Amino acid sequence: MGAAVGVVGTTLAAAVAGLSAQRQVRAEHRHWRRQLRRDAYSAFTAKADELHRALKEINAKLVTPAPDLDALRESLAGARGLLHGALADAQATVEIEGPEKLARMAEELSQSLSACVAAISAATIGQGAGGPSAVTEPQGARRFLDHASSKRTQFVDHARRTIDV
Repeated sequence: MGAAVGVVGTTLAAAVAGLSAQRQVRAEHRHWRRQLRRDAYSAFTAKADELHRALKEINAKLVTPAPDLDALRESLAGARGLLHGALADAQATVEIEGPEKLARMAEELSQSLSACVAAISAATIGQGAGGPSAVTEPQGARRFLDHASSKRTQFVDHARRTIDV
């Protein structure tokens, strides 16, 4: 009788320990996934912010009297490189880590920034040393920058809620 009770007790203790270990593994896995997502969301947001600041600065310099168009075109090329390089890489990571809604939001933010690059590029085409002393503000650049700011806020808010789950 004592041996039977011992076997049952040992079996129950092993089962409880196994369940506890499984719970611990699942909790660690969830923590690891949250960490991966947080890193992906942070990297994307940082690159989007970097590009937004650069575009805002380029746009402001573009409308000053006698802007240095060569320097602005060079800055714009750097912004384009950031858009198609580091920001695109960070966006791809968000797409992989998910969820789908955040991936779409990241794409919308990138599209707003891309539209701003295109608007500023269009404003500098054909401008040269003999051109006007100042370039009018690119059509829609400010609107695209404002839209990108709004999309960034939405992305960050949703990312916070996703990580806190």
